[in-house]
Amino acid sequence: MLKKKIASLQGKMTSEIEVNLARIFQKRQTQLYCIGTAKSGTHSIASMFNKTVRSQHEPQDNGLIEQILDFEAGRSSSQNLKKYIRTREKQLHLDVDSSQLNFFVLDILINEFNNAKFLLTIRDCYSWLNSIINDSLRRTTSKEWIKFRDFRFKPEVFEHQPEENILKEHGLYTLNGYLSYWAMHNKKALSTVPDERLLIVRTDQISNKAYEIAEFAGLTQNSIDLQKSHAFKNPTKYGILSKIDSDYLEQRVHHYCQPLMKQFFPEIKTMKDANL
Repeated sequence: MLKKKIASLQGKMTSEIEVNLARIFQKRQTQLYCIGTAKSGTHSIASMFNKTVRSQHEPQDNGLIEQILDFEAGRSSSQNLKKYIRTREKQLHLDVDSSQLNFFVLDILINEFNNAKFLLTIRDCYSWLNSIINDSLRRTTSKEWIKFRDFRFKPEVFEHQPEENILKEHGLYTLNGYLSYWAMHNKKALSTVPDERLLIVRTDQISNKAYEIAEFAGLTQNSIDLQKSHAFKNPTKYGILSKIDSDYLEQRVHHYCQPLMKQFFPEIKTMKDANL
């Protein structure tokens, strides 16, 4: 009985190794990086391609976070980060790499991989903020991701104001921290990637534009699984935004997000117009 179990395990291991080797040496069908923020549909992008091409969501995340934070803190050089990214690419050999972390090595990806294309998934700032808050409250995460949250939302820079005490009480970051990051991420992505290598898709239009995404990447419509085009829905809603002073919230949105909101979400004037 034990010999049979061992043989079965060995068979499974051999099969997995063969599959992994095949994936590594198989010619890439495309090289697409999704560079949207967290909660903008990056999980959906990875999922809808997953059965037909080599696609992953936030692969090797903890290691990449460590490299990014070391570089940003001056503990590592740009050459070390480039070397890490090159090695990582050889190991992963993905067709679709969908991760918010790609944004933080965007210059390297653009310059090192001339044939790569980039997809920016962009979500309106209200539903994005609501989703980020709900996700933070719903589940625990690794120490690496907690450090990365601090890096993105800058608690050492932004202090909670009286109007947003509800955020402080729940261990969340400030509106200034969240919204300044949303604006920075999307603005830089738009200004950094060459137009001919960039496709911009609103999060609420991923399903409708799935075939357009495939065409942009040089893939066929058969590469898309539309049933997976809205993955990782958060089932839990805490209603935190409704407990923040609405005038203060709209003031902060106007300060940080108005230009991009006006450009990509002209129909959303206030939080009341957003689909929360």
